[in-house]
Amino acid sequence: MSIDSGNLPTSPYAPPQGRGSQTLDELPALSHSGFGIASFLISILVGIGAFIVILLASFAEASTPEGINEESALALIMGLSIFGMVGLNILGIGLGVAGVCQADRSRIFAILGLVFNGLVILGVIGLMAVGVAIGG
Repeated sequence: MSIDSGNLPTSPYAPPQGRGSQTLDELPALSHSGFGIASFLISILVGIGAFIVILLASFAEASTPEGINEESALALIMGLSIFGMVGLNILGIGLGVAGVCQADRSRIFAILGLVFNGLVILGVIGLMAVGVAIGG
């Protein structure tokens, strides 16, 4: 006696069969969001830039006997560059949000960009708060 496998009931745990059904291995890979990649790159580059500017400001403060003159061109450039970097981080957050909202795209870089941009902003604001608390 032979069993016709076409008439057997399918298990509820079996992958779906029929037209249009795809297994996980057959699904096309999602391409990365361009907005997410841009957000991630901004977060990395601005984080490194902010770290370098803060190191330079610390070195300038430590190497001057009375501390850095707050009205000097160097202090002005460093302060404006920090605020410019925070502005770029806000742009990176906007790009990260746009990357997360894109349909049919991988969101990993957008999420990483959001997290890293937020951490850079929190770090800079935290350092400013510590500086105000110590200096003022």
